Amino acid sequence: METDRLSQWLDVVASCYAPSTAASWDSVGLQVGDPGDPVTAAMVSLDVTPAVLDEAVGRSVDLLIAHHPLLFRPLPRLTPATAAGRIALQAARAGIAVLAVHTNFDAAVPGTTEPIVAALGMTDVRPLEPLPDAPALGLGRIGMLPQPREVRTIADALADALSARHLRVTGPLDRTVQRVAACGGAGDSLVDAAVAAGAELFVSGDLRHHVVLDACTQGLAVIDAGHYATEAAALPALHDRLATMAATRGLRAGLLASSTITQPWSEYCAHHEAKA
Repeated sequence: METDRLSQWLDVVASCYAPSTAASWDSVGLQVGDPGDPVTAAMVSLDVTPAVLDEAVGRSVDLLIAHHPLLFRPLPRLTPATAAGRIALQAARAGIAVLAVHTNFDAAVPGTTEPIVAALGMTDVRPLEPLPDAPALGLGRIGMLPQPREVRTIADALADALSARHLRVTGPLDRTVQRVAACGGAGDSLVDAAVAAGAELFVSGDLRHHVVLDACTQGLAVIDAGHYATEAAALPALHDRLATMAATRGLRAGLLASSTITQPWSEYCAHHEAKA
């Protein structure tokens, strides 16, 4: 029985999420590996970390398909002196190829923002920042709620759907909104687009202090549900689409889903003793 080749899996990913739809600043595609190498098992993950690579070794995986690129900026040298260099060396020594599907997945339909759209039942949805050559695709989403809702109930729905138990909210919780913009992952760059599109609420993650202050000044309510929570919820769709395409093309390597949680933050509640 003929073994899959990495080049075949590169074609599968590109057919589902064309590299041409990635942002110009992004780094997608093959980052570690030789297209001629065999692939007997592949795995989808959000990040490439030492723990994810350990999982891949333990599950006999030789291709890791990650949403976040391992090599985002050029490395002047491949040594353990940087986090990316250390992990790339670990992958290479273990014989694990690394492939990134980043903003080309963000721009897809369904893409990274789909879990937010689904959790809120948004209608009349379109990309917030459409691609010039493919306006049906693009970063972020803008749409309508079926009926006006309080920010409080929207936050509750997102906390449950995304397992984002400690999301952050701006402004009055009883404010009623209906036109919503959203972006899975870090959405700082889309705040101005959300305002220009007439959004009353922007849902994203990893939003910086001054960006949020500016959004509030322009009348935009904001929910930061976290970078990890908003993107991890989208990985099953990424996995399923790639698995279906691989099967259609007759590839034999199984496609696994990583069970390693790469959320870097842990919950902490400070305890203060009552003053006498």
